[in-house]
Order: sequence, then C-alpha cells, then structure tokens
Amino acid sequence: MKRSDLLKLLTVTTLAFLYIGVRPAHGGGEDPLVPRVPEEKLASAKLMKNPVVADAKSIAAGREIYYGKGLCVNCHGESGKGDGPGGASFDPGPRNFTNTAWQAVRTDGELFTAITDGTQYGMIAFGDNLTAKEKWEVINFIRTFGAGAVAKNTSAKSEQK
Repeated sequence: MKRSDLLKLLTVTTLAFLYIGVRPAHGGGEDPLVPRVPEEKLASAKLMKNPVVADAKSIAAGREIYYGKGLCVNCHGESGKGDGPGGASFDPGPRNFTNTAWQAVRTDGELFTAITDGTQYGMIAFGDNLTAKEKWEVINFIRTFGAGAVAKNTSAKSEQK
C-alpha cells in the first residue's frame, strides 16, 4: 500500500469514527499498563529484541518516521501524549508515550507487534508499509518520550534472559 493510500485510509477511518460516533466496545479509563497485544501473541512479542541500536542516527530516523511516513503524530500527538486529532474518537485513546510506567513495562517487541498488526483499540496495522528497520527506529524514537524509563526497561529486558 502506498503512503498516499495509507493516509487516505487513516483519514477516512478517522472521519467515519468521528461522523457516526463509533467507539470500540470497551469502556474508558483503561489501565494504561494493560497490554494491547492479543494474548496469543504476547509471549512471542515480549521475546522479540530490537536489533537497531538506539543511537542518535536511529532515533533521528525514527523521528522522521513518527512525524512523516508513519503518520504516528496524527493519533499520538506532537509530544507523544496520545492527544493527536486522529485519535480523538478512540476509547481508550492512543497510548501516551510520556507515561514512564507504561514505558517501563512495555517491551520493544510489543510495540513492534502493535505497529505491524495494529490493535483492537483503533491502532491501524502498518504491516509492510514500514520496513522492519523503520519500525525499530520509530520505537527507538518513541522511547525518547519516556526517557526516564528507558534505562529501567532495558534492565528489565536483560533480567528476562
């Protein structure tokens, strides 16, 4: 799917949700620490390791994807708080990447799976629209929103080995 087609799909989907007031069949106030990766994929997602080093180059590439090709900013917002206009009709809303508790418990593999497959909460599946490397780079950038939790998350991953 071309970027222009993906943008059209996201726009039409968002407008449809706003116009007809469709909301997912789950209540608001969701615990932000609850995983959004389906139970049957969660164990394998948690085992996935990010092969792209979180250096200045990959973070800059991820930033470009977040604000551009990946369209992440539309739902997750300029500052990663989940307050973008595209996610306004979602219940629960898009993830708040500045939530350090969430950053500490969600693995890179879970984020990769959510980006690839989407979620039942409104996150669209990017499938092959982003390469694996681009997904890992955008994850490295997402981690900068909760910079205080990154070291803790990395330590937790090391302890799980």
